[in-house]
Formats: sequence, structure tokens, C-alpha cells
Amino acid sequence: MKKLGYFVRLLCLILALLMLSGMLAACGSPSKPKIEENTGWIAETYPYVVHMKSATWYLAADDIALLGEEAFFEGLNAILENQEQDFADAREALKGYIDDDIPPIEIRTDFCGKAGMSETAGAYYNGEMNYIKLFGGWDDACSTLLHEYVHYLTLHCAPQPASFGFYSEGVANYISMIACKNRMARSVNSGMSEEQLAFYKARGAWDESEDCLDPMKFYYGTAQFFALGGMVGMEYFSVSDIWEPRYEELPSPEIWHVSHPEAACIMAWLIESCGRDTVMQNLSTSPDDFESVWSLPFPEAYQKWLVWNTQKCVELGLNVAAG
Repeated sequence: MKKLGYFVRLLCLILALLMLSGMLAACGSPSKPKIEENTGWIAETYPYVVHMKSATWYLAADDIALLGEEAFFEGLNAILENQEQDFADAREALKGYIDDDIPPIEIRTDFCGKAGMSETAGAYYNGEMNYIKLFGGWDDACSTLLHEYVHYLTLHCAPQPASFGFYSEGVANYISMIACKNRMARSVNSGMSEEQLAFYKARGAWDESEDCLDPMKFYYGTAQFFALGGMVGMEYFSVSDIWEPRYEELPSPEIWHVSHPEAACIMAWLIESCGRDTVMQNLSTSPDDFESVWSLPFPEAYQKWLVWNTQKCVELGLNVAAG
């Protein structure tokens, strides 16, 4: 009987150890997000849904057919590996200027480009309906999603929403590309071609430790390239959310017509020069009132920023020239 009792206790100990090791393994390797059948509204268009802490994803049937089931869900899993941490980083960067309780944002795929905005943007935040729509494919989604999430935070979840144009685009780009690491964008090198990557890598905008394009260096360098006239005669996407030709405007482009990288880097300069609180508390002002807010006209501010940005590029080891 003693032997039997010993073996029973030994067996229980072994079972307990096996259960404990299983629990530890489960804690160390989080499971993939669960893809569920959408039994709610617009289920015919979006038959599948994924619930994350910060977002609810609606997956379009036409997009799955377009990419193929395997490629579609492979791309989804890849972006979800970084989405939660990137969104958390953005909320932390805006802490104190947005609501404490941030509801999950609704994200819809539209890789077939059914929405009109798909012709001009890789993604967009619909402020009236409060959702993000993604166009183009998973690379475009990785490149643009954090930017659109910052729009959600600063337009829908802020006591003083950012005004359209320079401020809304400036803060969205500053937070997503300069203040935050942006793992999603890094994972696809911001969706750039090999030729484009070679251009930026040769000019120092590469993160050697992670072997990828550095979003922050990319933005400071691109803003400098714009300011030095590198895009004159070519079309670019301005903070007015339109594609327009770049003219040789001196001493600066108008505030409604700066590029997204310029707006982000001017925002960084304002934060360093005037303080984070001052900048964040004035995001709701009109770009037309720039001089009354900052006590100097925008063209003069642009030239002061350019001197600052030139030094920033030197500090970051960027080799930028217009030619």
C-alpha cells in the first residue's frame, strides 16, 4: 500500500509539472488573433471580423478573393504582429492630450478600391463615420495605418481636435513617423521599391541594426529634399490632401501646400522651440492664423525651420541634396 501511495503521489507531481509547463509555454507564445464570422451588420460585404484590444477589423470578401485566401490571411497576420504595440505607442506619445479611455477603432479593408478616396490615398480615416479604410494591399496598410490611427486619436478622441490641413496632417505624421518607432512601416520599408530604398540607403536613412528604412530619418531627409527644391516640377501629396505640382516658391510654400514630411518636421521644430504643451494646445487653430499663434509669419517660420532641419540632418548623418 505504501508503494502504491508513493507512485500515486509521484504521478500527481508529474501531471502537475506537465500542466505548469503548458501554462508557461502558453504565456510565452501568444496565440494568433481569432478570425470570427461576422454575424452583425454589413456581413455580406465583410464576412469576417477580428477583435483586437485597440481595433476591430472587418475583412472584405472581395479583397480575400482578389489576393487569394492564403496571401490575404498571411498579410493580415503579419500586420497584426505589430499593430497593437504601434497603437499603444501612439496613445502613449499623445498621453495627456487625448481621452484616457480610447475605444477600439473600426478598420475595414478595401483593397479592391471601391471607395473614391482609393484613387488618391493608401488609406483614410473617415471622421464622420469614425472608421479607417485601407486601400491597395497589405504593404500600403502597413505603411499608412499608424498615421490614420493618429488621425482617429487627434480628431475623435481629443478634447481639442486638430484642425484640417497643416495641423492634422503635421501631428499625424510627426507622431507616426518621428515620435514612434512604427514597426508596421518598418516591416515593409514603407512600401518602397528597391530603387527608392537604394536612394535613401545611400543617403543615410537606413537603420543598420534592424536592416530597414528608418522612418524618422526618411522623414527628416525627405523634408529637406523638398525644401531644397528637389521636387520642383513634380507632383506630390500636400497637407490639403490633394496631389499638386511643386513650384519654386520663395521664401516658402504656402502653409496649405507643404508636403507631409515638411509638416511633420516643422511640428518637431515647433515642439522643440516652443514646448510640447504649447504646440498640442494649438492644434485646433486654423493654419491661416499661424502668425497670430506663433508671432511670426509662416514664410519666416519656414526659413527658421529649414536652418534647424539642416542641422538635424547633419546630426542624423543624412546626406541630402536637391540634385
